[in-house]
Amino acid sequence: MADPDVFEVRFYVNRRTKPANPFHFHGKGSLTIERDFVILRSRSHRTFRMPAHEEHRLRMVDIVNVHTDGQGVWFDVQGVKGDQTVGFDVGDEAQADRILALLPRRLTDEFAIAHAERLIFHDRIDHWTPSTPAIWALLAVNIAVFVLMWLDQSGHGSAIEQSQKLVRWGSNAGQQTLHGQWWRLVTSMFLHGSVLHIAFNMFALLQVGRLVERMFGSLRFFGLYMLSGVSGSLASVMWNPHVNSVGASGAIFGIIGGLLAFIGRENSGVPATVVKDLRGSLALFLLFNIGAGFVYPHTDNAAHLGGLIGGYLAGHLLARSLHVPGQNQS
Repeated sequence: MADPDVFEVRFYVNRRTKPANPFHFHGKGSLTIERDFVILRSRSHRTFRMPAHEEHRLRMVDIVNVHTDGQGVWFDVQGVKGDQTVGFDVGDEAQADRILALLPRRLTDEFAIAHAERLIFHDRIDHWTPSTPAIWALLAVNIAVFVLMWLDQSGHGSAIEQSQKLVRWGSNAGQQTLHGQWWRLVTSMFLHGSVLHIAFNMFALLQVGRLVERMFGSLRFFGLYMLSGVSGSLASVMWNPHVNSVGASGAIFGIIGGLLAFIGRENSGVPATVVKDLRGSLALFLLFNIGAGFVYPHTDNAAHLGGLIGGYLAGHLLARSLHVPGQNQS
């Protein structure tokens, strides 16, 4: 009998951007592939109890839908009580490909269709917009402005002094904006009040913006960002004429609004599987962040909703078809 293949892997619990597993494994572990079984070993995360080393043996005949994404590996396990999805990371793509070759290549009909549609979608955005220069430019400008404002030693004292400093730098200060300084609708988009504020916004921009830029194209995406940000600033000052608002969150919500408009159009070139995936993830993002805006003080929900609506309308104007000439148009 040939020696089993053993791989070092890393497990994650309930991660949005990493492969999760149903066994509550967390951290380093191992994957052993035998002729008839796959054996997973790691420490099991248990609430209010110490982690415990556990082992799960999976029958090879029950494994279907094996696929990889870079260093991530996923597969489904068909069982009497329903299917389970198992995922983990390995050291590099070569190891992931090796595991893919050793596990069964059986695909369920539903998975085969969904997997093919996701591949078609990525082929299309690779064709039209293989890189994302606009996102990196926007990140650079936002961070540079924040650093320059931080180097300005005035306004490092009380909250009132900090507020006055933001006004000097171009915040959306209601009385000034409504009395002719309309440029504040734009400049306020690139100002942030704290390290936490800019860190959260830039992380959100990077997470959602790269995909949206590749769907719209860089120039159209930049237009979507600016129109959404101005819509958010305008909604903020119209809702509260005494507002003193800063931040890119209105533009970020607008990017999401534009994405919703894009995937809602007929003949967009976004396959049905991807539309379903995106709607589910965007709904959770919007519910969480809008809900949090009503709980946490100093959150400008008017800017968020104004940016979302403005981005949705702009998205209909700026969206394009992702269909590639000569490619399957499904």
